[in-house]
Parts: sequence; structure tokens; C-alpha cells
Amino acid sequence: MASSDLSHYPSYGDAVKTDKKTLEAIVAMNSTALRFTLQQQLKANTPNLFTCACGEAPILASITAAKELGAICGRIVSYANSGDTSIGSRSRVVGYGAVSFFADKDCCKSNPKPDKKISQKPAKVELNPRQKRALLIFARKTIEQFLKGQVIPLPRGFDSDLERKQGAFVTLKKNGQLRGCIGHMAEDLPLCQAIGSMAIQAAFNDRRFAPVTLKELSEIEIEISVLTPFEPVNGIKAIRLGIDGVVLKKGTRSAVFLPQVATEQGWNRIQMLDHLCKKAGLSSGGWKKDVRLFTFQAMVFRESDL
Repeated sequence: MASSDLSHYPSYGDAVKTDKKTLEAIVAMNSTALRFTLQQQLKANTPNLFTCACGEAPILASITAAKELGAICGRIVSYANSGDTSIGSRSRVVGYGAVSFFADKDCCKSNPKPDKKISQKPAKVELNPRQKRALLIFARKTIEQFLKGQVIPLPRGFDSDLERKQGAFVTLKKNGQLRGCIGHMAEDLPLCQAIGSMAIQAAFNDRRFAPVTLKELSEIEIEISVLTPFEPVNGIKAIRLGIDGVVLKKGTRSAVFLPQVATEQGWNRIQMLDHLCKKAGLSSGGWKKDVRLFTFQAMVFRESDL
């Protein structure tokens, strides 16, 4: 057994490309070719790439030892980088992989490649009950594992629909009262990863509330809002209460309400916009001049529904 990280510290996309070449060179079990691959990748001047494998020597030693023990082929067992986690930044990552060597060629026939899809356009997708349940279970599992052992599970094994890049909010309620709510508006993360990330943020980083504790987790219900892409609106009459979520931007200030907020609070359109201004740090009526308004819809589902 040998231990090594892979690439340090390129962007997510560069890490996927670099680590793919490194892992494919490892499973080929050619020490000379592997060293050449590592050297050539470092010479490619990939931004912020400091190493392709910090444990190059242990990897080379393991290949040599495996051959002596009768191994004839390798297999990529798993790949991920720190940008795949629910709290990882994709601008600066570390790559991780697992490779096994075998004496039996049949063990290497289904060799998965670490070829991640890193560019998907957002799309409107209607999720079925099984997919909704999978996201809710993952959100709860993410909070629970972090509370029990400071561990963040990877968002794996989801349907392709749940890998699409979409914005989302995670809302926590305790005895029907808000306990935390934070969302990711940008459409730059796979939905399943955004859910895990926002579950952590809602549980521990909503400044309106104390961090969630393990003792109270069983009393908390999780609600997820999957967002559609934003669309600009020309006037407030185009906003449909209870259907449209609203984003308000004025200068450097901005705020957002999910579609269900206005109806839950019993606000009319004017009251909703006034409260949105207050949330953005503006005075009531600030929406009447020099603002940009955007609407979106949300697919909302909660644990009690399923």
C-alpha cells in the first residue's frame, strides 16, 4: 500500500485533466512512463500546479513491488478532488485517487476513468419523489456526519438530473419555526453538491441563529428549494406572488426571497418588495427607482412530504 495525494493546487477543471493523465499512467504500471508523464505535466505551466503527485516515490515503489508480487494490471477504483466536497472551493483544489493492482486481468476489465463532466448548462428539470428523497437524505446525512465526526460526505451516486448545475436553498425548521436558511444562487455547481453545501451553511453559518447541535437534529425538518434560472422583469406587475421568487439589485446591494416567503408572511406585492429592500439594507420604497428585478421559480419539497 502506498499513499499520495494527486495534484496541488490547480483549479477544478485543470485538476480533473491533470489527475486523469496521472492515474492512467499509474494503472499502466510503467514506472518510466509515469515519471515522464509527471514531468511533462509540470512543464505545461498549468496555473497553480505545484505537484502532480506528492508521493511520487511511494507510487513508483508500489508499482515495482506489485510487479514482483505478480501484478499485471491496474484499476482506478475512485477519483475525486477537494472541489467535489460540499465545503470545497473549486478555484484551488487537491486531487485524490485510489488505484489497485491485480494479478488477474479480469479484475481490470471495467476500469472507470476519472473523466468528470465539468460544464453543464442549467436546465429546468422536474424531479420525481425518489430524486427528491435522495437530496433530502443527503442533506441530513451531511449535517449529521459533520456533527458526529467533522466529516463531509461526497455527493456521489446521484442521477444525471441531480448532477445538473442549478441554484438551490436549504431551509431548516424546528417545530415549524425557521432554524436556518441559506442558498446558492449561481448555476455553477452540480445540484447535489449545492444541496450538501447549503445544508452545512444553513446548519452552522446562518448568523441569525446559533449553530445546530446533534441533540436537536432529530427535531429539525429539512426543506429544499431547487431554483430555475433567473429572468429579468420590467415591472413589479410581472411578479406573481406565491409563484415567483424575486431578486432585487440596486447598486452594490441585493437581496432575494424564495417564492413561498410572501404567501407564508401574508404580504402583498408592495409589502414583499419593501421587506426585500430592508433585507438588502435599503429603505422601504427603495424598489421604486434604479433597481433591477429578476424572478425565478422553485421546486420546493420537504421531508414530511415524502
